[in-house]
Amino acid sequence: MKRAIKKIVFVEPKSTHLHIYSRVCIPRLGSVLLGTIMRAKGYDVRVYVEDIHDVDMNEVLSADLVGISAITSTAPQSYRLADRVREAGGIAVMGGTHTSFLPEEGLQHADFVVRGEGEFAFQELVEAIERGDGFERIQNLSYLVDGGVVSNPERAKIPNLDVNPIPDYSLISGWKPGGVISVATSRGCPFSCTFCSVPGMYGHAFRTHSIGRVLDELELHKGNMYTFFADDIFTANKKRVKELLRGMIERNLTPEWGAQVRTETVDDPELLELMRDSNCFNVYVGFESINPRTLKLFQKKQDLGKIERSIERFHEHKIRIHGMFVVGSDEDDVETIDATAEFALKHDIDSIQFMILTPIPGSPDWGDLYDYGAKYVINRNWQMYDGHHCVHQPRRMTPYELQKAAIGAMEKFYSWRGIAKKALKRDFYYAGIRYFGKKALRDWWKDDENREYVDWLRRELYTEKRQMGDIKVKSVGVPAVLLEDSMGRLLQRFLGELGVTVVPLAGAALEEASSRARQTIDCLITPIVQRAAQERGEFYQALATITQTLHERWEKLPRVSFPLTAGQGPVFEPFARIGLLCTKNLDRIREAYKAAGVAEGLWEPA
Repeated sequence: MKRAIKKIVFVEPKSTHLHIYSRVCIPRLGSVLLGTIMRAKGYDVRVYVEDIHDVDMNEVLSADLVGISAITSTAPQSYRLADRVREAGGIAVMGGTHTSFLPEEGLQHADFVVRGEGEFAFQELVEAIERGDGFERIQNLSYLVDGGVVSNPERAKIPNLDVNPIPDYSLISGWKPGGVISVATSRGCPFSCTFCSVPGMYGHAFRTHSIGRVLDELELHKGNMYTFFADDIFTANKKRVKELLRGMIERNLTPEWGAQVRTETVDDPELLELMRDSNCFNVYVGFESINPRTLKLFQKKQDLGKIERSIERFHEHKIRIHGMFVVGSDEDDVETIDATAEFALKHDIDSIQFMILTPIPGSPDWGDLYDYGAKYVINRNWQMYDGHHCVHQPRRMTPYELQKAAIGAMEKFYSWRGIAKKALKRDFYYAGIRYFGKKALRDWWKDDENREYVDWLRRELYTEKRQMGDIKVKSVGVPAVLLEDSMGRLLQRFLGELGVTVVPLAGAALEEASSRARQTIDCLITPIVQRAAQERGEFYQALATITQTLHERWEKLPRVSFPLTAGQGPVFEPFARIGLLCTKNLDRIREAYKAAGVAEGLWEPA
């Protein structure tokens, strides 16, 4: 491929789904930075951030090369745009976190994928296209050769970020000076939260711009309304950030600003004072959970005491808090999520977001959840991977309950009660923010795709109940061999808590009592073995034989499939599906499940 490149357009597509923060735009820096670099090299450059301004397709399709950024929730939108670019004869280059970890998928739509930090790779790629050779020497590049994907080796992360120019926001179509800007002072995160892809993208090493360079960038934007420091952890190096804040104060570069920080930021009184004196308006704190077991699971080195102390100390210094929580871990249940909303209201966290645990490519959870597709993931539509739609199977609740609980918890926080708490304190700004949150959640429910998604989750939960109609199950037949397994014993105990009789079905029952059983058993439970462990081969072979016989002999008797996965442990959803055949009360089903688990010694009493 040898082409003359004169005009380059960069596009940051927006998600096709409305979410509660969709009207707040803090621009990502990748496209603006690349546009600044390429404009300095003499190319005709346009940048479209779709959350700021609609994309002019005439401009896009007239470009020689189009750079398209994709996060996971915007990947389908990005792919459609790349397809159109190629159909029009342009060159489509994809980058961003999603295709960095899934370049093979990206190359189904684009000519090239630039993985990870792309500043040098993108420049080298444009030069190689103009020469028509040398692609194999470009680190971080993925491309196709004879239909096969070639992914060149990774290059070392940029050690000194000052090699990059200051991003020029005027390149963004529709950009109006004086609003919200992003300033990145560092890259990389030394922590290892299981749901986060940042270390996979930018590494654990903490790399920085010089203090002087950051102050020069702030000087260029003097007079803007608000600055968001786009670092993964702004206060990771406290000594350095104190130096930066002193420089901001000395040079009168103190717009209202915010940044992502951790709870331990409050342990340094001097830092807190400098944040206040430099006009810190708010901080975005990854509290993640108030459940100690979930915090341990997420590898968050904090506890509830640290969370409460950080809230108190930030507020003492007049710094507002945007609390970020992740719900839906294997240790969360419906009650935990509701309690988190109550916690946020009680401690007067100024604004919150509840993000549903989502296996984003590049995160540790990606391997733990997504790689076991049939085990945990219930939806592979990337548009739903925005943190506001349940796409995985939680352990202690059904996907439908997690979806409803997460939205319900936000509705509890962004409610007239929450608005009134701020209004009574005469904090009318955050009373307005909470009112906007309430309105945005109402809009979320008005969105046809959102409503359809929630309905789909509910239909999946009630599949067996819908198939069996109005039959109220009072006795079930279960293969006796299943009842020898811990999962089967839990099932028997659970059904007993609901007042259901379990009839063990062994060889004699199958051969001699089929007619009597058909009259006394309302339905059969036939296990589905999803992953059979070798060391339990005899058990699974016997189970498969019994299950096959059940299908052959009692074809007309209603059956309920019970997924059984070796080593997975109990998951609530299949129990809920069976429980709904006995009662309409999901709360009663959940209590029966908990009681059965305690009786079987699988978990501690609440």
